[in-house]
Amino acid sequence: MEIHFLGTAASEGIPNVYCSCAVCEQARSAPGKHRRTRSSALVDRQIQIDISPEFTCQLARDGIDARKITDLLFTHTHPDHFNIGDLYSRMVGFGHGINQTLNLYGNDIAISECARLLSGYSQERFKLNLAVPFITIERGGYRLTPLLANHAVWEFCYLWFIEKDGKSLFYGHDSGWFPELTWQWLAGKHIDLTVLECTLGFNGETHPNNHMSIEAILAAQEKLKELGCHDDQSQLVLSHISHNVKMNHQELEKLMLSHGILVAWDGLKMEI
Repeated sequence: MEIHFLGTAASEGIPNVYCSCAVCEQARSAPGKHRRTRSSALVDRQIQIDISPEFTCQLARDGIDARKITDLLFTHTHPDHFNIGDLYSRMVGFGHGINQTLNLYGNDIAISECARLLSGYSQERFKLNLAVPFITIERGGYRLTPLLANHAVWEFCYLWFIEKDGKSLFYGHDSGWFPELTWQWLAGKHIDLTVLECTLGFNGETHPNNHMSIEAILAAQEKLKELGCHDDQSQLVLSHISHNVKMNHQELEKLMLSHGILVAWDGLKMEI
């Protein structure tokens, strides 16, 4: 499998267009890896996780053909992850020569909102699928399992566990310290690559709610080893990075490399 990070920022983006902090100012003056669009990822160029406000720009930047995307997995419906307005370009009368169905998977709120916004959609263009926590979906040789996150209190937020040909990817955000049911499900399952978030920076908490701190990331890294999920060949990568971490890419990268953790950047591709 290949994971392609289309975007790696938290909800504000870096730079936050209204912010004058040092991280945002540096992203303006010397962009490169310091500049981040909102988080989204692509697996094998066909399975997309979340759709960000910069979706069309991310595709153009990285030369991605959206017509080859077959499945879209939603983690939750916060606006930095759920820019479904861009899907309207796939509706009859807006997009032409479209000959395959885009399968959408999400919680009840996500699927209901897709049905509302895409009212009158053609079933040849979209198939709406309700994803149930811990129930695996088998699709085109992939096994897709939504796990529960510790995030918004008014909807089931999902983390996605993706398997194919003996390889496994755990896309673990947005979330604070994972719910016990999720840890129990993960126990003993080998993970080749885990993606965690880095939204809070240092805050003194190893088990925060909603988002992860640096202390929580390091605690989760140890927990994954204790449960037999990670071994010496497993990789841990950070995305969903906020300017509130108060470090630019190089500073965060230097800190995390000392713990064997990679910091993703927009456009990064990794083979699993």
